[in-house]
Amino acid sequence: MMMYQSLENFSLRKINYVKTRTTILKTTANLLKQKEFLDITVDEICQKAQISRGTFFNYFSTKEHIFHYFIRIFTIKIALRMQKWNDKMSFEDKLDAIYEWFLEEKQYTKFISSYINFVLTVGEEANEMKLIDAEFVYFFDDIKEEEYAYYNDLTLNKLFMQICKDAKEKGEINLPYNEPELSSLVIGVITGSYLSDHVNPEQKHLKVFNRIWKD
Repeated sequence: MMMYQSLENFSLRKINYVKTRTTILKTTANLLKQKEFLDITVDEICQKAQISRGTFFNYFSTKEHIFHYFIRIFTIKIALRMQKWNDKMSFEDKLDAIYEWFLEEKQYTKFISSYINFVLTVGEEANEMKLIDAEFVYFFDDIKEEEYAYYNDLTLNKLFMQICKDAKEKGEINLPYNEPELSSLVIGVITGSYLSDHVNPEQKHLKVFNRIWKD
């Protein structure tokens, strides 16, 4: 993360807003090293973050919204990395890269593990957590102000749909499905590989799952 000095042009209210939300996020990540998200209480988060319950609920409507906040940040991070891809990069190499980015989030490992539950119970389109302008500057100072709305509405599903569309046009996917259906398969392949690798780390399951694209 960047230093808070990047926020120096914002009001004190907005600076404190960013500090509090990121403190709650990092506090929850630290608690996840000791227990499951389901077992963490709001009171524990408040105690560790040194804030009141009232303050917590000023920033997150529920405990689950902390995870939604992480997903918003993570999705934007993935999108910015994808923009640096070479046009000649293969579909499977793209999935390999995305999978490696999932694995890199070591501080938030259990958040990544909860992604599949988030997709099933909430859905990315229903994610209410948006970044304010000061948060964009704090996390992603290379994003222009006129792009904030686009990134706040972005989902991994939309990113995967574009990847699949490009792959179909190049003949890298032979499956007779449309982009939304293929995107769902990508989510299944990424999360399935992640979970399978944790059960059996001796096997690289992404290569196994990737066989479906040519069936």
